[in-house]
Amino acid sequence: MQLHQAIFKIEKVISKDWCKNLTQYMDIVCRNKATVLINNKRVEDTKQRNVYDYGLSDQGQDVDYNKILSDVIKDNIRQYLKSFTYLLELKMEGINLLKYTEGNFYNTHIDSFHTVNRQISIIINLNENYEGGEIVFMNPTTRKPYSKIGLKTGEMLVFPSNFMYPHQVTKITKGIRYSCVSWCY
Repeated sequence: MQLHQAIFKIEKVISKDWCKNLTQYMDIVCRNKATVLINNKRVEDTKQRNVYDYGLSDQGQDVDYNKILSDVIKDNIRQYLKSFTYLLELKMEGINLLKYTEGNFYNTHIDSFHTVNRQISIIINLNENYEGGEIVFMNPTTRKPYSKIGLKTGEMLVFPSNFMYPHQVTKITKGIRYSCVSWCY
């Protein structure tokens, strides 16, 4: 099996109208810079990860967005699970909303986490009126790019969270990129 065969792009998982509604909400709630984990501490490191984020909670308006997005993710990863039969009884982590403004990016990283054994990474794109912001997968041995993926509004990307799938989000050169991310463990 080739590495790229474990990266699934699923089209039209969410309507454009619903995406627009969520991006308007994100303009209100995505005010803080995202953090990274360094030496077991969450820190803001804008040289590695420069993006605004917001973790959906179980209160207020977040409840509705959380339910809808969770249902969309669960419904659409079934196809992935059928292809990889050793992925059993997965649980979903919380959902983060990400707002990349001009100049924002997320340098090469893996989603595997030492505190939670993440198996699958999920990205849902909410708009496409921006430039840059592609997801680039790097070869884990040569560290060279082997796949560059641009997502359209309402598309979902599913891939392994482990060390074999280092990836980045390229710098936004124009506009704002809105997306949701989650992981299954």
